[in-house]
Amino acid sequence: MPSSASIRTILPLAFVTGVSMAAMDLYLPAVPALQADLGLSVPLAQATIAVYLAGLAGAQLLWGELLNRLGPRRCIELGLALLALTSLGCALAPGIEMLLVLRLLQGVSAAAATVVAPSVVRATLGDADVVRGIAAISMVEAIVPAAGPVLGALLLPFIGWRGTFWLLAALALLLLPWVVKIAPRRLPGLDLAHDEGYRGILRNRSYLRLAASHALCIGALLSFLASAPQLLAHTLGLGTAAFAGLQVCGVGAFMLGATQSGRLAARLGHARIVQWGCAVQIVACGLALGAALLWQQPPYGVVLAYWVCFCGALALRGPATFGDALALPPAQMGRATALLVLALLAAGALGTQLVAPFMGRADSAAPLFGAVLLMLLASAALVWRYPALRPAAARSAPSASPVPGH
Repeated sequence: MPSSASIRTILPLAFVTGVSMAAMDLYLPAVPALQADLGLSVPLAQATIAVYLAGLAGAQLLWGELLNRLGPRRCIELGLALLALTSLGCALAPGIEMLLVLRLLQGVSAAAATVVAPSVVRATLGDADVVRGIAAISMVEAIVPAAGPVLGALLLPFIGWRGTFWLLAALALLLLPWVVKIAPRRLPGLDLAHDEGYRGILRNRSYLRLAASHALCIGALLSFLASAPQLLAHTLGLGTAAFAGLQVCGVGAFMLGATQSGRLAARLGHARIVQWGCAVQIVACGLALGAALLWQQPPYGVVLAYWVCFCGALALRGPATFGDALALPPAQMGRATALLVLALLAAGALGTQLVAPFMGRADSAAPLFGAVLLMLLASAALVWRYPALRPAAARSAPSASPVPGH
């Protein structure tokens, strides 16, 4: 198990990640109320989501640069302070113009946690425990998208859409003293002799293969998740309760897998657990595609079984892949995390757009599962011969030469 000192670092970072994600998920049910209150069109109301995501994606590289310059503690401090200020601003915004600017800055502030948390976990924990650390953060990242909209919907009649932002500001301010007290000032083992910039990271073949594999897997996840409501409504003829059931079962499978990922990775090795996770996802998606080709409207149970297998396998393979991708000198971890998260978001956006023309049709299941299967096959191909990683001692030792590609 990770040391108590490491747990004291991981825990606040996991909560910071959760609060940053809540700026999206807690807010989603409030969009129709916002639209009605300000007299907005649907596209303009939806723009408050799009600009947040644009800020989240665009700021990855910014925080990747700032991590070495300011340190994890200062970055999280600035990120949380900005999240609190922008949330207060959103609560008081007089019109849509100011709200859009503040939502963009909210996305920028939320990006701090997505860069800092995995970098600190990778630098703080040894190779044997890093999977457990990333799995712990992943569990928070799984709970918030599932519980956030439900909680937001329950609170909305009592606090309104502006109250959602007051709540986000309060959560950020409550976390701020805890994180400032516990987060490290510098990444452990930081040696700026290894600070080569993005060019050096992109020359590392092991990083590129692992990052691309994980990005494709998450792209498959986001593509299916974004398309599932349309699939269930227009292809299977089901209501919103079917999507809620899908989410609950998927998060449950992910949580169960995440509790076992560290133990299984230690027993079987990272390569084997990642490859087994790939195989389970490919088989589950292949069977779902077969059902979609056999029946134009596959049974809901088939879709549910696929999603449970996918999420459970992701919880096994994801933390190991993410952790091994960041098996770099600490001076490179911030930028490497930023590139990886940016790749995840880009893969999800691209996959969602590629399948969008097929959604809303009665025969949309086969194109969706076919696209997801192609992404999973490409992801598995990149790690079927698992990249060799340098020992931790070699990564942290000072050196004047760049880390070569593997």
